[in-house]
Amino acid sequence: MNRIVLHGRRWAREAAIWLRPDTAAFVLLAVAAPCVLFPGGWRTLALLILPLIWIGNWRATGHFIRRTPFDAIVLALLVMVLVSLYATYSIPFSLPKIAGVLLGLSAMYALVAFAVTPRRLAWAVLGWLAITAAFVALVLMGTSWSVKVPALQRVTTMLPAQLRGLPGAVEGFHPAEVAGTLTWIIFLPVSVAIGSWPHTHPPRQKWMVALLLALTVLMGGVLVLTTSRSAWIGVAVGTGVLTYLAGRWGKVIVSVGLVIAVVAILIVGPDKFAHEMASSPQPELGSAFTPNLESRVEIWSRALYGVQDFPFTGMGMGTFRQVVQVLYPLFLTSPDVDLGHAHNEFLQATLDLGIPGLIAFLALQGMALALAYKTFRASAPVWMRWTAAGAMVGLVAHGVYGLTDAVALGAKPGILFWMLLGLIAALFEQARSSQSETMRV
Repeated sequence: MNRIVLHGRRWAREAAIWLRPDTAAFVLLAVAAPCVLFPGGWRTLALLILPLIWIGNWRATGHFIRRTPFDAIVLALLVMVLVSLYATYSIPFSLPKIAGVLLGLSAMYALVAFAVTPRRLAWAVLGWLAITAAFVALVLMGTSWSVKVPALQRVTTMLPAQLRGLPGAVEGFHPAEVAGTLTWIIFLPVSVAIGSWPHTHPPRQKWMVALLLALTVLMGGVLVLTTSRSAWIGVAVGTGVLTYLAGRWGKVIVSVGLVIAVVAILIVGPDKFAHEMASSPQPELGSAFTPNLESRVEIWSRALYGVQDFPFTGMGMGTFRQVVQVLYPLFLTSPDVDLGHAHNEFLQATLDLGIPGLIAFLALQGMALALAYKTFRASAPVWMRWTAAGAMVGLVAHGVYGLTDAVALGAKPGILFWMLLGLIAALFEQARSSQSETMRV
């Protein structure tokens, strides 16, 4: 009888943990995410779960969300999402992108509400790393690889092609979108490993650092297989920034690397280098394709026409891929292919949400970079500082990638962007609390 009572108490304690609003939010998000990411028919009802999460938080804590420095910017962005409903030619067509933004925001605020102590923040970082590993496994099984380099082609033919037929990715994930998503997350494992290095005396922590470095190497391999030069350049810039932050020797290494890069370009020849960068490494992939630089310039010109015609409201989230063929026909791109987006993240944000939406999008990223840098420079635990550095460098790398390609607002992988913002906000709050305690002492 006593054993039954003890087991009952233990189950009650575990149930209480899972039923707490900050923990239950993740459970509800995990249940709702598949339906929210692929809305339509009865699945659209899953959107009702998102306000239920905020209402439950209000009943438990007295506020809908935990305040962050992003709140005013997020409100402005949501207003423009609402305006885009008026501008779009088809709400059902724009709904997946709108649902993606709402899901991402919910995930961001759920992470912030959970990571209210250093211990919880550490668990949030571990959870983030687990999600990163799951994402890598997902793309290895579901990407539509198209590699012309023989050595890399042999590698991709050995990868399992298990995930096909998903809505929005019937033929598999596009390598360029996979590469763009990797730019957000590829630096976090190695930066957490750097931050954990001073505390790696216990064998368990040494194994953790080894696993983090192995995950980084694996993501680097996947990045190579994508053959996305936009992502390669972004990661190269991010690597330089992370090295620069490492101290005096890091600055020396970056300076020497820049000199070597300039010399290499001069030896190869600027014209030949520009030609190699301008040519397309991939053929068309089913209904999606990877354009060369000449085609991208034409797409950018059409996007600018769209911005001129819809400057304040945008043309509706995700509609450029359809509207461009009707209002601004392309000559270098077949009308049968699916552009996906404007191949520039900032132009795409303007097309989706208008110039006010672009301002909010830029402000959101600028605020995130500022908070991450302040956290890195704060008198906080080393692992917090370097985790913030990894998040900041990921935003920098993706920003460079976004100049010539895009993971559009509301796209399915975009939830990782919002969770990255939530991680930065939580790191900033905990670093500020840690610094205040140090000053009081």
